[in-house]
Amino acid sequence: MFELLHVAEAEELSARAEPCHVRMRDGVRLATDVYLPDHPSRHPAILVRTPYDKCSRYTALKFQADYYTAQGYVFVVQDVRGKFRSEGETVPYYHDVADAYDTIEWIVAQPWSNGRVGLTGDSYYGFTAWAGVACGHAAVRAAIPKVTGVNMGASHVASCWRQEVPNLLGLNDLIQIWTDRRGYLVSLDYAAGHPLELAEIARSKLGVSSGVEHLKRWATGNGDWFSPYGARHPYHTTHVPILHWVSWYDPGLAPAGMADWRALRSNPSMRHLHFLRAASADHGGFLLEDVDGGDSLNPYLDDAAMHRRLARETAEEMAFFDVHLKGIAPVLPQARVRWHLGHAGWRESQDWGEGSQWQTQTYYLDRRAGGAGSLALTRPVGTGTAAWVHDPANPVTSTSSIEEAWYFLAAYPDEREQASRDDVLTFTSEALTSPADVAGQPVVNLVMETTAAAGHLFVKLQDVFPDGTTRQVSRGQMVCSGGRSGQVSLRLNDVAYRFGEGHRIQLQMQSSDYPHFLVHPGTNENPWLAKTLLRSVQRVVIGGSAAASLSLPIYAPL
Repeated sequence: MFELLHVAEAEELSARAEPCHVRMRDGVRLATDVYLPDHPSRHPAILVRTPYDKCSRYTALKFQADYYTAQGYVFVVQDVRGKFRSEGETVPYYHDVADAYDTIEWIVAQPWSNGRVGLTGDSYYGFTAWAGVACGHAAVRAAIPKVTGVNMGASHVASCWRQEVPNLLGLNDLIQIWTDRRGYLVSLDYAAGHPLELAEIARSKLGVSSGVEHLKRWATGNGDWFSPYGARHPYHTTHVPILHWVSWYDPGLAPAGMADWRALRSNPSMRHLHFLRAASADHGGFLLEDVDGGDSLNPYLDDAAMHRRLARETAEEMAFFDVHLKGIAPVLPQARVRWHLGHAGWRESQDWGEGSQWQTQTYYLDRRAGGAGSLALTRPVGTGTAAWVHDPANPVTSTSSIEEAWYFLAAYPDEREQASRDDVLTFTSEALTSPADVAGQPVVNLVMETTAAAGHLFVKLQDVFPDGTTRQVSRGQMVCSGGRSGQVSLRLNDVAYRFGEGHRIQLQMQSSDYPHFLVHPGTNENPWLAKTLLRSVQRVVIGGSAAASLSLPIYAPL
């Protein structure tokens, strides 16, 4: 049920780094490395604060430093409180806003600082970039939070299970990162027990994880909202340019990143400060174009691949920071949105999903003779239903492991076998006669009824290749009330993807996806605590005025 695979200690310092300890307001000292440009002067600084070891091969920050310092930036990297070489209690989220402020205050007092600071980082240390924005220090002039979300903590160490389907992707992370100063790689057998039972086993093996204890308190309560920002939530206090950096195939955090983009772009007073960069990549940076190319293309496994990624991505970061920290005018006007269309290349636009370039293509869900589901461009004649059974004791199994979910494209599972399950409803189009470019949020509209008191709905948009290989393009999930719903619109995750000629578009619909997500018990009980598990039948209305449909945002530039 539990296997410890690896223990990560602090790795060797870079010979180029100037190590020091920065004292916080409560006396705790945080381990910090400073990388200086070769020519002495006052420079803008880039600050990165990480829980994953500032010196590790995994973060690659000691290698990224060379790219920044070569262009006249001081690169400052820090282990967050309680991690690796830093002092303090190992607790996620709670101290990062104050610690960011104190670190920036220290930076601007250094002889090499010109008083301007940029913030960046991936995943949790993308959150620390948001914490630095929220801290309100006047020296912060721009930020690039990457593959992260402002409200990341709300689903990581809390669970709003009444409003959102609880994910389990962060549970391993809380055990592995937030138990003590070290890092751990563990394997939990989710088929062998309830996730909270497995967490207790991990506790007995490794010790207390403050993050897991926080999750248990919040998840087993009323599912209230959690925010580490106090009165300084970035949605209301952001005043610096932000480059929102997302990856379409990041199932845990791409939706959060796009929610941030939309929320901040919707504020007229801040709209001009926000830019979007979206890649056909997974959370770990593996690219769609490199799928099936082997480990030599994986930046976490191959040094050459790592440096190709660092050179490519750091150049984009510095182009943004050059404008907002150095005042260098770009050679060409900055595009508001730069995004990658899978299998077709990069595109630029002044907005995302809006404008004359975007059209809507509607497919209707139908049932063929023999029970097979189809996606058709015409509304079905007559009215009927399509049904599936949810058995919480035998949930639909996720097609990748918890760990692989973060490196989704490196694994990129073939999901064709899911279509053969009785508890997965599948609808497939005819083969496309020409390519279709989908860019935006696909929307599934339906009326559903269930015999359960409540439940979950999962929908996946798939690309069925001519040889039958079936790979996920986008997905979405929601909490459903019992009985019969009115018209429900489920927005899937944003994506930009070209379906090739001869390929088929497919929807897969189900009530569970375990262990990526917690299984709903079929009752009104808290799913974290439920003891009673009830089978239920779900029916979707086909045809008529309530016909179930899929709306695809089609990108068709003039």
